[in-house]
Amino acid sequence: MAEMTDAQRDEFLTDARVAVLVIERTDKGPLCAPVWYRYVDGAFEVSMEGDSAKAVLLRRAARASICIQDESPPYRYVTAEGPITVEALAGPERHDMVLELATRYLGDEAGRQYADGFSPDDASGVIVTLRPRRWQTTMY
Repeated sequence: MAEMTDAQRDEFLTDARVAVLVIERTDKGPLCAPVWYRYVDGAFEVSMEGDSAKAVLLRRAARASICIQDESPPYRYVTAEGPITVEALAGPERHDMVLELATRYLGDEAGRQYADGFSPDDASGVIVTLRPRRWQTTMY
């Protein structure tokens, strides 16, 4: 078992893998939710509905953790935790981000179909940015 270098970690995070976003709750265990993400300039960006349970809890907690893993040998994973920001995301900017994420995870055709399901007039989206303060990286 070994830790990844920063370069190995950053390369690992550019691959399309579903992440698990972990958000603390006061009344029960943490919320763990699968999410699509993009990794840009050392930060994770996730798009979601502004009134979702995830967004409500993130605004309250102002921090989160994320876990990304590879289930095939050689086994690898990255976890990160840190403060988050939640900002409104609407119109063409929202469509562009959803399109980028959807084509990354679903391919061009299915990604376009998925993104086109979001109305440009819908202003209910947000972008969550997690800026890691602590990392754990492992390779087997």
